[in-house]
Amino acid sequence: MDRNTIAGFSLIFLILIGYYYYTAPSAQELAKMAEQNAKQISLDSAKKVSESAQQIKEEGTQKSLIDSTQIAISSALQDTALRSTLGEGIATQSKGKEEIVLLKSKELSVEINSKGAYMGRVVLNTHKNFDSSALELLSSNTLYNKWFFEIYTTNGALNSSDFYWKVIQKTERSVTLRLGDSLRYIDQQYALSEDGYTVHQSLVFKGIDQIVQSRASGIKISWRAQLQQHEKQLKWEMQNSTVVYKLHGEDADYLSTSEPEEEKLKNNLDWFGFKQQYFSAIMVADSGFSSGSILSWKDVLVQNKDRIKDLNAEVYVDFDRSSSKTYGFSYYLGPNQYHTLKNADVKLVDAGLERTIPMGWGIFGWVNRYVVIPVFHQLDGVIASMGIIILLLTLIIKTALLPLVYKSYMSTAKMRILKPELDAIKEKHGSDMQKTQQENMAMYRKAGVNPLSGCIPVLLQMPILFAMFQFFPNAFELRQKSFLWAADLSRYDGPMLGFTIPFYGDHVSYFTLLMTVSTLIYTHFNNQLSGITGQMKWIGYFMPIIFLGVLNDYASGLTWYYFLSNMITFGQQWVIRRTVDDNKLHAQIAENRKKPVTKSKFQQRMQDAMKLSQERANSTKGKKR
Repeated sequence: MDRNTIAGFSLIFLILIGYYYYTAPSAQELAKMAEQNAKQISLDSAKKVSESAQQIKEEGTQKSLIDSTQIAISSALQDTALRSTLGEGIATQSKGKEEIVLLKSKELSVEINSKGAYMGRVVLNTHKNFDSSALELLSSNTLYNKWFFEIYTTNGALNSSDFYWKVIQKTERSVTLRLGDSLRYIDQQYALSEDGYTVHQSLVFKGIDQIVQSRASGIKISWRAQLQQHEKQLKWEMQNSTVVYKLHGEDADYLSTSEPEEEKLKNNLDWFGFKQQYFSAIMVADSGFSSGSILSWKDVLVQNKDRIKDLNAEVYVDFDRSSSKTYGFSYYLGPNQYHTLKNADVKLVDAGLERTIPMGWGIFGWVNRYVVIPVFHQLDGVIASMGIIILLLTLIIKTALLPLVYKSYMSTAKMRILKPELDAIKEKHGSDMQKTQQENMAMYRKAGVNPLSGCIPVLLQMPILFAMFQFFPNAFELRQKSFLWAADLSRYDGPMLGFTIPFYGDHVSYFTLLMTVSTLIYTHFNNQLSGITGQMKWIGYFMPIIFLGVLNDYASGLTWYYFLSNMITFGQQWVIRRTVDDNKLHAQIAENRKKPVTKSKFQQRMQDAMKLSQERANSTKGKKR
């Protein structure tokens, strides 16, 4: 490239730069342009957003119209299916207005809800909660109490809670609700017993067999109830609340009371119930339930502080494919009172509802059912004060046991007379327990004394002792009955401490203290009588202290009974001791020693066994030498 060309390009470049600076906008012009551009961008963005929103709105409206149309079509199809399958009368009752029907007797107030035709709120008119409020056994809130049945049709499950039932007949104690028309219907009839705590229910099916699937197993009944706290001592109410049931041909049984549990029952079921400490809601089928029932309970959510447990039942009744069929049920909604449960107005023969009350197993339950409860019931019919009834019951029991107390005392007295000789034998043989026992047995035979005769009377009294331990905490008759300083014999008496003592609690039970002091006094005099020494002597004092902590939480009616029992026993022994002459006992033992010793077969076998054992021991020693 030559010099002229380079000069030309340079001149053009300078001209371009000069033009750029000459035509470039000032700072004020740049700011104004930026502001105009920002406004334009905002306008453009707003326009786009508006257009997008309009588009979304149009699309949403279109979708909403489509959804509404689909819902309307679905609802129409469903109504059509219901009308086709269930009939016009039943289908039209899928919509309606809820109505509450109140049934009332002396004992019960029961609300029947037309939405589902089930028992809602149930109030026990003659009983109150611990705070004197109305005792509501079942709630009207479906979150806490829900009952319904299902049958399976060709269009799916027919759920009783989905329909508004028509009230077609009503009196003060009964009501009939209908789902359907005169050609095809289901009636639910409820009737309160004139006296007592029973509600009778009938399910009347007419023409329903035409719509039920042939493969359907039966009528499924579901019931859920969250139990409400009725007693002041929540601990005991929690421990005594669970699902109770009775399988056909068997005794009543329970789900666990401490841990949530679910159980599927393989056998047919007579009845089941939601049991609390002093009240129960029990459902009984006139002809029993079929197999496959599922019973369960679980804890209630924390926020429901007035509810203690969530109980559930899923039971089945065999469906009879007849054009007209009635299924009968009875509900016991009342106190856990033995005679009231036993005489409940239910149609199931030998229902045994009284077995919901835990009376103890084996001989302890037998003593309670056939001895304690009949006597207690007779006294309750003539005496108003429950504390006096317990006193009389204790006197009757202790009088019946007096021969055993007398025999036990005489055995103890004879052992006391022989104690110096027994001590001499023990000192003579030292650590050789076998020889000591042999000589002791020989002396017992000569003296005519049976060392077990003092233990047997005590053992025979044990069933009564443990039967009472089971009876009083479950005796409904003690509930809210006061005596002396005890405001309620069904729970502990005495004040709160304001702090907790380990192994004792946060309150004082005065009857428990009296029981403990009386037991210690009784133990002291009994030790003097028997001459017992060593560790056994101190164990006798230690046990009452243990029971002071154990029984501090129990019903004051129980500890009142134990205190009375101790005092009456102490009095009996004092009278016996005054009437028994120890010199005569000495003379009797001396006379027995003069007589020839006659051995029973048992004594002979014991002696032979001990002799053989001694010979083997001597033989072993000889071989070692």
